[in-house]
Amino acid sequence: MNPFTKFWLGVRLYGKALAFTRKHDLWKYYFLPAFLNVIAFVSVGIVGYFFAGNTVEWLEGLFRLDNPTTWWQTTLSYIVTFLVYIIAFLIYFKSYKYLMLILLSPALSIVAAKVQEILHPERPSEDFHFPQFLHDLKRGLIINLTNLAIELSITIPLILIGIFFSPASPFTTVLIILVESYFVGFGMIDLRNEFMKLDVKESRATVKKHRPFAIGVGMTMYFMIWIPILGILFAPIWACVSAGLGIYELEENKA
Repeated sequence: MNPFTKFWLGVRLYGKALAFTRKHDLWKYYFLPAFLNVIAFVSVGIVGYFFAGNTVEWLEGLFRLDNPTTWWQTTLSYIVTFLVYIIAFLIYFKSYKYLMLILLSPALSIVAAKVQEILHPERPSEDFHFPQFLHDLKRGLIINLTNLAIELSITIPLILIGIFFSPASPFTTVLIILVESYFVGFGMIDLRNEFMKLDVKESRATVKKHRPFAIGVGMTMYFMIWIPILGILFAPIWACVSAGLGIYELEENKA
C-alpha cells in the first residue's frame, strides 16, 4: 500500500469508526473519555488565555507600548500581541494534546480494547488487575513524554524559523502540522498496540512502518477537534477507533 493510500485510510476510517460504533453499540464507552476530554480542553484553554493576556501586558510594559503615542509604537504593539497569541495557541494545542493523551489514556484504552475484542474474538481482554493497570499507565507516560521531547526538538526550531524568516512560515506551518499529526496518530495507534501486548520498541516500529497512516489519523483529529461541541466530545474517541480499525487492516487483514 503506497504512502498516500495509507494516509487516506487514516482519514476515511473516521466514517467507518462511527458506523462501527453504531453496529457494536459502543456508545456506553464514550461517556468517560468525552467528559475527561472536555475537562482537558477547557482547563488548558483557561490557563492559555490568562497566560497570553498577562504576557502581552508584561511585554507592553517592558517596551513601553501600553500607551502608544506614535504609529510605530501602535504597530509594534499589534505585532507583539499577534506573536504572543500565535505562540500561546501553539503551546495550548501541544499542552492540550499531551494532557489529553495522558489523562484520557486509561479511558481510551477501554475503547481500544473493545474494538480489538470485536476484531479478535479469539483474544478477549484480560480481567482488571491493578498492577497491570499501573504498568500500562507507566508505559503510556514513558511513550508520551518521550514523544513530547522528540516533537519539541523538531517543532521549536520550525517555529523560530517561521517567526524570524517569514517567507518560510507557510512551509514551516505545514511541517509543524505534519509532525504534530504524526504524534497524535502515534498515541492512538499505541492504544491498540498496548492491547496486543507490544512493548515500547515494538510499538514504535509498528507506527514507524505505517507513518502516513498515523499522520492521516492525527491530522483528521487535529482539524476535527475545532468543530464546536462535536469535536471536543468525540474527536479523540473516533481517532482511537479509527487507529484500531486501520492497523487491523494494515497489519492483520492485509487490505
